[in-house]
Order: sequence, then C-alpha cells, then structure tokens
Amino acid sequence: MSIHPEFAQSILNGEKKVEFRKTCFASQVSHIVIYATSPLKKIVGYFEVQGIKVAPPKELWLCYSKVAGIEQEFFQEYYYNIDKGVAIEIGRVHNLNHFLALKYISDSLIAPQSYTYLSKNLFDLIRVNQIDS
Repeated sequence: MSIHPEFAQSILNGEKKVEFRKTCFASQVSHIVIYATSPLKKIVGYFEVQGIKVAPPKELWLCYSKVAGIEQEFFQEYYYNIDKGVAIEIGRVHNLNHFLALKYISDSLIAPQSYTYLSKNLFDLIRVNQIDS
C-alpha cells in the first residue's frame, strides 16, 4: 500500500492507528506492507490488519478521529463527495532493519496506485528484514 512518508512514519512510530481508503480490498488480507511514496520510494515496514470498517466518512471520523493521525480538514478533502469510506485498523507494526527498494522484492513490482497483492514468498522477503524478528 502506498502511503505518504509522513503518514508512514506516524504508523511506524505508533501515532497513527488507522489508515483511511476509498475502496476496500479485492480479497482478504492479514498484513499490509507500507510503501512510502516520493521522495523516499521504499518499503519501510508492514502492519497486521486488526479490523476493517466500511461506513460513511462522517461515521468513520467519529469512530477514529482520536487515532487517525491526520487533521479533520485533510480527511474531509479526501472523502469529498464519497458516500462510503474504509478504515483499516492498524494492529502490530513491524519496522524494517533497512528500507527496501521494490526491485529488491521483484523486478516486476511497481508502486501501487491502490493495492498490490504479494505472494507469500514475496512477503517473506520483506519479513526477514524486520527489526523485531
């Protein structure tokens, strides 16, 4: 999942406990790999999915504003004219020993626009680099 570097850092340091998206996953996932976007352009860690809530944006803000890690104005701009949003509750966060370029995982990987689903083998390449192994 592509995430702006400042929000990726907030997830890694435990300040941000939920990630908001406009669409849900195409399949069930248990972990989300954090790809920090430009200027970093690296995999910085991953987290366990604790839960997922699909609801109108106003309801999501009421539920998660204290752990959102973003300002309400940014949230409202993101969900402007959107009927339903997705809140991905962040469980245990795993930091990496060093950030990884996508080509380390696979030459065919590109930065995801929304979601990219990894095979277990590719995910294992990331997991072996976690700090808390």
